[in-house]
Amino acid sequence: MADVKRLDAMGREVSFEELAERFKGHELLPWLMDNRTLVSKEPQPRLIEGSVHVDHDLETGRGPWVLVIDGDLVTAGDLKFTTGDYATSSLLVTGRLRARNLRYMSSARVAVDGDLVASGVIVGTGGDSEANLGTRGTLTALAVLLNPHTSIWANGGGKSSIQEAFHTLIVGGRAWQEFKQDVDVDDLDIHEATFVPEVLDDGILDVDKAMERARAGLGPFLPEVERALKAKRGL
Repeated sequence: MADVKRLDAMGREVSFEELAERFKGHELLPWLMDNRTLVSKEPQPRLIEGSVHVDHDLETGRGPWVLVIDGDLVTAGDLKFTTGDYATSSLLVTGRLRARNLRYMSSARVAVDGDLVASGVIVGTGGDSEANLGTRGTLTALAVLLNPHTSIWANGGGKSSIQEAFHTLIVGGRAWQEFKQDVDVDDLDIHEATFVPEVLDDGILDVDKAMERARAGLGPFLPEVERALKAKRGL
């Protein structure tokens, strides 16, 4: 598996019926099975039996794809989950997920049973096209950077997303119940006073620049702002 970089090409092809039997009783099985009808042509699911451990970047194709990793997903590189326009796709990881940086966008939906840890940033865009990321454990990252239309959730083993399950600072919109943002991304007037110049484009946060900075282990916030935000959240 060491040379494979397309995550949705890994594993073996299975039927939705096999997934339903194998993961019978799993809380997220109905969510996974939704993909049969969310796109015009039923996608071909793939199953990776066992954990994926690599040291390079992994990404998905334009989809639609349905993928289950029955184990952990761990990489020393970055993860990028994306699709074509409105090609709703889903990934379920039954173990933990660890990566350097993580990006989910377009119509990619990702759910993790175990804890989710990024040593850098997590970036989410395209929630109005179905993009979503969540964990049934805890979520840890240097920062979570979302556009106003995109959500993220973590329930820490409970039934619904809770603030205590997020071990990170969140930049996001205020309309979501799944999280409480630390920085309101819609308030454009505060971007220059919140983020380092290296991640700004015309005075507004640029998530691509933030991702590049995170590759070097650096966060997007001005040091004094980061300290104040962490103190307020209790990190």
